[in-house]
Parts: sequence; C-alpha cells; structure tokens
Amino acid sequence: MTYMNESGLAVRKLCRMFTLEPPGMLLIYDDADLPLGRVRLRERGSAGTHKGMKSVIRHVGGQDFPRLRIGIQGPGPRPVDIVRYVLTPLRGKAFAAFQEGIVQAADAAEAFLQVGIYDAMNQFNRRNDSLLLPREEAKASTRRKHD
Repeated sequence: MTYMNESGLAVRKLCRMFTLEPPGMLLIYDDADLPLGRVRLRERGSAGTHKGMKSVIRHVGGQDFPRLRIGIQGPGPRPVDIVRYVLTPLRGKAFAAFQEGIVQAADAAEAFLQVGIYDAMNQFNRRNDSLLLPREEAKASTRRKHD
C-alpha cells in the first residue's frame, strides 16, 4: 500500500506482476484541474499539477501511457489547501455531478477496452458543461448517500 502521492510505486509493482508495459494500461485518477464531473481520456501526457501522476511517470519510466481523468474542480479559483479540498465530502449538486462523472468514466474505460484509445477519446472527450443529473435524480442520489 502507498500514499496517493507515491502511487507510482504501486503502479510499477502491478505492471511487473502482470507483465504489463505502461502503454497497455489505463490509469484512472481524479484531477483538480478539470471541471467537476468531466472526464477526459488522453493517449499520453504530462502530470500537470497532480503529484500522484508525477510519481507514476517517475516509477514507470515515462509518460507514454493512456489515462482517464475525472474532474473534481469546484467553482472558483483552485483551493490553496488542495489536500483538504480533495478529502472534503461532496454534497448536493456537486455530489450528483461527480456521480455522473464516475458513470461516464466507467463507460469510457469500457470503451477503451472495446474500441481502443482513439475511438474512446472521440466518444468521451466532447465538451459538455451540463453534467448534472436531472434535478429529481440528483435529489434522490443525494438522499441515498446521506441516509
């Protein structure tokens, strides 16, 4: 087990255990630089501001592997204390938007496995600012979460 900022250790161990080269994996992670609930697939890329991704890139020896980011960025400027922000439970509309993002991320991961990274990117990397569930579904899912 590793802390999130050293998740590269676990990823490297899994790659060795399953004799998997990094380009053959799909790394899924949260991203505070992507709007809440939005998903984004990439064939490769930098870590940006994500310390866990920096660790993965360092431990697998490069950034040439596909990744699926799930947005957790809230409204307004990026919080100074990002750790506190990431660990704070989501509520109401924010919870519903994140929940929708998780559903889309699962669909995107399945598409990656079925049709490959390029077709999955074409399907899921569309801009859609309205990721909130319909009002009644959001209320119901929030009630379930907090009941």
